[in-house]
Amino acid sequence: MKLLCVDSEPVYQEIVSICAQKEDMEVITASSYDEAIKSYEEHKPDIVTLEVVLQGGSGQELAKRLKALDPERFVPIIFLTSHISDAVMNACFKAGADDFIPKPFNEMLFSTRISTHKRQIHLIQEMYRKNRELTFYQAMIEREHKMAHQVLDHILTRSERPSQKLAITRLSATNFNGDLALACTRSDGARVVFVGDFTGHGLSASIGALPVAQAFFDGVDHHVGLADLAIQLNRILLNILPDYMFCAAYIILIRPSGVIEYWGGGMPNGYIRRADNSVDYIASSHMPLGILGVNEFETSIEIAHIDELDTLVIASDGIVELKNADHEMLGSNAMEALVVSSYADQDLEKAQETMEAHLAAFQGKSEQLDDITLVAIRKV
Repeated sequence: MKLLCVDSEPVYQEIVSICAQKEDMEVITASSYDEAIKSYEEHKPDIVTLEVVLQGGSGQELAKRLKALDPERFVPIIFLTSHISDAVMNACFKAGADDFIPKPFNEMLFSTRISTHKRQIHLIQEMYRKNRELTFYQAMIEREHKMAHQVLDHILTRSERPSQKLAITRLSATNFNGDLALACTRSDGARVVFVGDFTGHGLSASIGALPVAQAFFDGVDHHVGLADLAIQLNRILLNILPDYMFCAAYIILIRPSGVIEYWGGGMPNGYIRRADNSVDYIASSHMPLGILGVNEFETSIEIAHIDELDTLVIASDGIVELKNADHEMLGSNAMEALVVSSYADQDLEKAQETMEAHLAAFQGKSEQLDDITLVAIRKV
């Protein structure tokens, strides 16, 4: 480390040099204001000692100038002076002083203070180093997140856009949504829908989205049956996900006749909101995707039916577990009541907006703890 000693008296320059060298410090000396500025810029010292009265200027003004020259570095400034009145000390600290030692001083006091400031410098330098590392990693993470967003957004470009027959709402608890909602109409007019809720939320919960989406759209293009599609998706997730992760999901096919075929694993019940305000349910009776092996996986398909103005509503568990400011969960009963009232509107897009508004009003300013996906479907 380097110490810059600024003092008009040669004897104190020598005393400071001897004491500082015993602390393994390289010493640079300056006798005047201008010389101190020049030495500071040339040698970049780690610690500066100053006298209040200098040739060519004030020590207090010099302290301000030195602090301004290198604001990104922490350089302790220690005033060594025989001017020890309260007013002088106050002015020195206001000018940027980090310490104040009255003259004459003893070697032990000086060495103790220098050792203390050296430790402080080491700690701050370590803090700066860690801060630079954190900044670097943060920038790297942001780049990776941007790339992941682009990939995931590209996945969703093949999914059908909202219409009077299909409404999809996805609300993320973090930057990434661990839920996945895909819809695509086959060449025979049947619409296939996938609604999935991966374990947890955030980026780690979305890692299965890409292979699932690819397999889903390939399956739709080739008119793969729901059972075979479920088997394929389960095999993919079983191979890529760690043991503690899985994907609760509905795979649904709605024919133009209104017949619904569906496979459900690990999801909350879906609602069929009838035109007469009654509610029927579709049940998720299987284990989630990515848990069971090929020989254990269950592929049975359930059947339901919707008519004109009936609405099939699928929601991830993030909705029924949504909490308000009083930490009360929405719950299944309130959810069903909202489904009945909101989807009475014949305009599906408006109905979805009404449902979203009710959920937002319930949540208020409370934190969203899980990803939310809400899919509303009417007869093709």
